[in-house]
Amino acid sequence: MNRSDFDHRVDMFIRLLRKPAPDGVFHPWRDVDEELDQPRAARIRSDNLALYLRAHENARAILVGEAAGWAGCRFTGIPFTGENLFEGSDQLEWTNGLALKRSSSKETPYKERSATVVWGEIAGDRNIVLWNAVPWHPHRPAEPLTNRKPTRTEQEAGKAVLMQYLQLFDRAEPIAIGRVSQEVLARIGIEAGYIRHPSMGGHNKFREGVRQLRRRLKSASPAR
Repeated sequence: MNRSDFDHRVDMFIRLLRKPAPDGVFHPWRDVDEELDQPRAARIRSDNLALYLRAHENARAILVGEAAGWAGCRFTGIPFTGENLFEGSDQLEWTNGLALKRSSSKETPYKERSATVVWGEIAGDRNIVLWNAVPWHPHRPAEPLTNRKPTRTEQEAGKAVLMQYLQLFDRAEPIAIGRVSQEVLARIGIEAGYIRHPSMGGHNKFREGVRQLRRRLKSASPAR
């Protein structure tokens, strides 16, 4: 696949992703919260995601999390990624030279604990790309800066986006981060490998799982 083909597929994916979400979730690439977001926040997050996808075009493994988190993807548009990772001492290597922007109206960038663990292990390895089984941000009613487990209805609603994402990186192996994503992948016919989610005390098992994955990817021949 040449570069223009992948660019076109990214554009088509973003277009699908920006369609309406179920009630009860925040849609990072479509919705704007006047109290928390900049006016063009949804477009900023869409552009951030497109840049991220293009930077990881040749990924060979997809880590699929549960859902967008309030301190990470909710404001950046990129799974497991806080605004602090775009700038300053925490800036990620792959972001250098890219026009990634913060979408929040907060004076200081949001920082997600799980994102720190995830990127600490991925360490700029572009063989690995991130996504969530439920792309949107499930939160408690009237509490936008909270996380909750996505409902079965929300999981089902996210399947079309998930399948399109897997097709976008059709040479990459899907691996579930947590049991919810593993179950969603199974329901679309994919028996994915499993790595413990870094939250709720799972960071050590997550780290070891990613290290094993990176060693395997390094020793295996590139996907064709």
